[in-house]
Amino acid sequence: MTHDEFTPQPAPARYVPTLTEVVVDTGQPAAAGGAPAAQAVSAGVTAEQVLALLGPELDRRISEAIAQALHEQMLGLHARVRRAVADVVQDAVAGALREQVRGPMSG
Repeated sequence: MTHDEFTPQPAPARYVPTLTEVVVDTGQPAAAGGAPAAQAVSAGVTAEQVLALLGPELDRRISEAIAQALHEQMLGLHARVRRAVADVVQDAVAGALREQVRGPMSG
């Protein structure tokens, strides 16, 4: 006795799909060699056609996305440069004022 004899068998499926379309046998074998190559060529042409149609729109959208990303980066850079320049100017003014204050006293 094997283990399979004691394993309960699953109930048969209640709904089994059945073929409802009548298929007519033409008696000719399916074309095995030419069909995949023809499909590949037509798929290549189709892809090229789709790219040709979508090319201008894709270019426009890519340009807009790049422009938006660059704009956001430039805003951040602009703010950082302004802060850096303000810090440098503030340090220069503070240094000049310190020199002015020390100048008359040390001379």
